[in-house]
Amino acid sequence: MMVIRWAAPFLLALLVNGLALAEGVDNKQFDAIQKLGELNGVALNCHFLNETRRMKKALVLALPKRRQYGEAFDSATNTAFLKFIETKAECPAEAAFSQQVDAAILVLESEFANQ
Repeated sequence: MMVIRWAAPFLLALLVNGLALAEGVDNKQFDAIQKLGELNGVALNCHFLNETRRMKKALVLALPKRRQYGEAFDSATNTAFLKFIETKAECPAEAAFSQQVDAAILVLESEFANQ
């Protein structure tokens, strides 16, 4: 079980880096997608459904239509969702969380502005 916990993040990193190289997308762009995925995992656990909707809308509007981007977002969401449960994390204040989402959306839009 310990090997699986260690291997999952490692494999995710390889997958994301491989996609970035294959698609010609730089690490900052994938970091922006992953950050939104991480926030989405928290939002789902905390039932911040408006924030989830905002993040998905931002992705649809900012990203080129490639399956790999959606898969990277979903993978980061799943990892963050499970980590939240495993670590028994507490939900942040919704207003503060909303500000984090705002900042992450701005980064995403900036990174994909020329696409």
